[in-house]
Amino acid sequence: MDVRLVGDPVPAVPAGGPALLVGVQRGRVVENPRPVTGSPMVFDLSLDVVVTPDGLDLRGPFVQGRRGDRFLYLCWGHGGRDGSDLDLFRRAKLMLGVLDPADLVDARDDDVLVGRLSLVDARGGPVCAAVRPPAIRWTLEAG
Repeated sequence: MDVRLVGDPVPAVPAGGPALLVGVQRGRVVENPRPVTGSPMVFDLSLDVVVTPDGLDLRGPFVQGRRGDRFLYLCWGHGGRDGSDLDLFRRAKLMLGVLDPADLVDARDDDVLVGRLSLVDARGGPVCAAVRPPAIRWTLEAG
């Protein structure tokens, strides 16, 4: 299943400081961290919806955590303006266990799972910690 993460608004980036980068973790690596330059920021990835004898499971290279506690990592760091040399300093866990398994099983092949969230926390910095509704709104949309 295709997944689209839409982050809006984004944290302010101090002038003259190191570039603020954000990306989605794939396995143990942050995939293509990008400089925060404007809103919205969109990340496209995929996951596998697997029906097992024990119920629904979500898998794939971007899916983290144990069965029953799956999530996606949105990673923040500083680095060169070109995205090189990421110095990771914060991660947000976008919790997938809040999704309705019946909706995922019934989704059409061209449906996209869209997660909309603010990339700014209560203090104005990059969002971190476990992110669940209402801080993220998951919808299935026609692709």
